[in-house]
Amino acid sequence: MSSQDHNKEFDGIRQGDNPIPPRWKLFFLISIVFAIGYAVYFHNFSDWKMEDRFAIEAKEHDAKFPKAKEVASTDGSNPLRGNADAIAQGKATFGGICAACHGPEAKGVIGPDLTDKVWIHGNTDSEVFALINAGIGPEKAKLKKGIMPPHNYLGSEKIYQVMAWLASNNPTLIQSKK
Repeated sequence: MSSQDHNKEFDGIRQGDNPIPPRWKLFFLISIVFAIGYAVYFHNFSDWKMEDRFAIEAKEHDAKFPKAKEVASTDGSNPLRGNADAIAQGKATFGGICAACHGPEAKGVIGPDLTDKVWIHGNTDSEVFALINAGIGPEKAKLKKGIMPPHNYLGSEKIYQVMAWLASNNPTLIQSKK
């Protein structure tokens, strides 16, 4: 057996068992002591409390992104139908969210045309509201038009605004069946 350890030499470079320099060990220990001291100071003795900062940031978030308003309908019809401001807001919301599938003028791309007389899943306000809110899963998809994700995160006000814009472009979207 050879006296030379083959794991200690590679390509003519010999590995030595030299210890880590003492200054590196000292720096490592000082870093650990500093980290522990800083954590104790920051969490227990500083004026900057995480709970307070979180509350401030939560208020800023709520101011920037207010919760969606809820608009109620007692009979299932769209309470914002015919409201010019709601129609303008509905067009903007449709353009930002729905146009990817239905096209910018609701003429249909992947999703169906919403301006013609054919309504695949119902043409009343209550039916359309339920479809937008809950989406259309694969089990309800018809005519190979695919699925639609639920848009309940918009809140009822924005959904009714989009529906007001649709009703202004398509008179076959009716308030309710009589």
